[in-house]
Amino acid sequence: MLKSYRESMNDLRFTREEKNSMVDGLMAAMESPKPKHKVLPLRRMVAVGAAAALVLALGVGAAATGVLKSAGEAFAGVFGGAPAQTEIIDRIGYPVGASDTVDGITITADAILGDTYSYAIVYTIARTDGEPLAEGIAPNELGYLPMTFEEADSDVGHMGGMHGTSYFYDADPADNAVQYVELRTADGPLQPGTAKVTLQGLCVFPDGDYSNKQTLVSGKWSFKFQFAFEDSSIQLPAGQTVNLDGVEATLDRVELSPLSFLVEYTVPDTRASDEVWSNDHFQTVPISLTMKDGSTVDLSNAGGSVRPQDQVIVCQRSDIFEAILSLDEVASITIGDLTLPVNP
Repeated sequence: MLKSYRESMNDLRFTREEKNSMVDGLMAAMESPKPKHKVLPLRRMVAVGAAAALVLALGVGAAATGVLKSAGEAFAGVFGGAPAQTEIIDRIGYPVGASDTVDGITITADAILGDTYSYAIVYTIARTDGEPLAEGIAPNELGYLPMTFEEADSDVGHMGGMHGTSYFYDADPADNAVQYVELRTADGPLQPGTAKVTLQGLCVFPDGDYSNKQTLVSGKWSFKFQFAFEDSSIQLPAGQTVNLDGVEATLDRVELSPLSFLVEYTVPDTRASDEVWSNDHFQTVPISLTMKDGSTVDLSNAGGSVRPQDQVIVCQRSDIFEAILSLDEVASITIGDLTLPVNP
């Protein structure tokens, strides 16, 4: 079983050429599932390259089928279905309804959430004859189905890098459909545009054995629809000095939304050769949210990117939250030894 993206980040050591490649946002895709501590379901970490992008809005070009789900309904099994969460999701999310049918399988893009840097999309996959999609395929203890696509690409022209997760789960075991979820965070702002989504080769891992992949349907599903949304992100004051285990870094950017967060900081690196530079100032930096009720949300395992420059290293940490958050309930964010109040 291959390492997850986050596991692999712990072991990164880069040559100059590899670091320049990171600047261009090209990252190799990971395969196997790795648990995160959320209610349902387990997110499967992947790294996605320049073609991955945000998709949002009502579908055009592909035939829509059935009744549109609200964003709150579509994302209840992903980000929580409490009334407060549903209200936020319906405010910042959109139903899509674009679909394509190939070889008796219909895949529908149900709904989208997005902000400046991140997006989430939920698809429903169902057989047109009403029979179960993958009879006998059971979820693991965290609710994940052992399924994958041979290829999965969402493109609206973002030319930088992305990291994120994707997974399958069954929102309603009583029906004949399963859900596929994409969660992506970019290294730069995502722009409105036309989304082009291609999903090919629906596969299953019998008995959860990820060394034994079997193809259910070898078809290719395509969607094309427009993207536009109201960004709910807030930007906190930056420019402060942050102590990172004895190294003074400069905080460049901090953004929060109900969906995700992004922190960017610059670390001085005056060593003679950057060939020996490691990941020390990326993965080891503690980041957390403190809620107004006193609870905390640990964000230290977030993914992101590094960008070596002359005498400095620019680090970007970002991720999608485990559950939709009301920014009214967030008291502060802490990066290293610096705490910033959140006043939406």
